[in-house]
Amino acid sequence: MRQGKRPRTSQLYLTFRRRALASGSGRLASGLALLATLALTGPTATAEESALAQRGKELSRQHCARCHVISPDNRMGGIASTPSFMILIKALDDWQDRFQTFHVRRPHPAHVRFVGDAARAPDHPATITEVILVHDDIAAIVAYAEQLAREIK
Repeated sequence: MRQGKRPRTSQLYLTFRRRALASGSGRLASGLALLATLALTGPTATAEESALAQRGKELSRQHCARCHVISPDNRMGGIASTPSFMILIKALDDWQDRFQTFHVRRPHPAHVRFVGDAARAPDHPATITEVILVHDDIAAIVAYAEQLAREIK
């Protein structure tokens, strides 16, 4: 490669860049800034999202899998009369709302409570060990359900 070629290519690039920046639109600079921003924030957001979903999967495995099939991994688990997470997601248009409010939907209030809540009422059946959650656990379980929805749809 001749030395004369390299400066010419660089010169063309610099000329193009100067024109783009001087044109007032700054499309090149804007595009580069956008790419840099996406490169810096995109993977982090995805990592945070998948960490939340992973936590939700662990919570679901620990608590929800007592009654529900929570993924293809435990397809032989759960109680036959209890809908699986996959059925809830596929069959119900309001599945996201149901996952966000499961703790107030029957039969969950009988055995789910949050840290800081009063102990289980004596008139509630003590059929299984209580599930004690923190409010952030709901977001994690919903994130897991959303990840599962992307995988199965």
